[in-house]
Amino acid sequence: MQRRCRWVLVVAVVVLVSLVALAGCGGSDDDSGGGSSKGGSGGESVTGVYTAGQSITVQQGDTFVIALDANPSTGYSWSAAANPNATYVSSKQVQGKDLPGAPGTQRLTFRATAAGSSTLVLNYSRPFETGVPPVQTESFSLTVK
Repeated sequence: MQRRCRWVLVVAVVVLVSLVALAGCGGSDDDSGGGSSKGGSGGESVTGVYTAGQSITVQQGDTFVIALDANPSTGYSWSAAANPNATYVSSKQVQGKDLPGAPGTQRLTFRATAAGSSTLVLNYSRPFETGVPPVQTESFSLTVK
């Protein structure tokens, strides 16, 4: 009986460890541009994930993500300037490494609201510092069809 209890305990531990390992492999956080993926807020379909230097072409009503390197522990974050063709929806910080203060990626979600072409400008700054220029700016050519 004692041997059987030990065997059940070993099997239970193996199953538990396997489940924890599988939970850590739950999905890809691919920051490659273009292509379709699922994600965004509310389970909506995201047309693409774009990074610095890429042009964005989407259909009106589409949701898209811009992923940029960020380190919120420094107080800096990316924010979007007003744009006539897209509306800011949300932002999510994706941790790079499991170390306190480690940089990661900020993923900003937008919805294409009006057809046309414009430049979508993102500024990397500390929101609590007024009158201070951003330390970095990224511009994206945006075309909404």
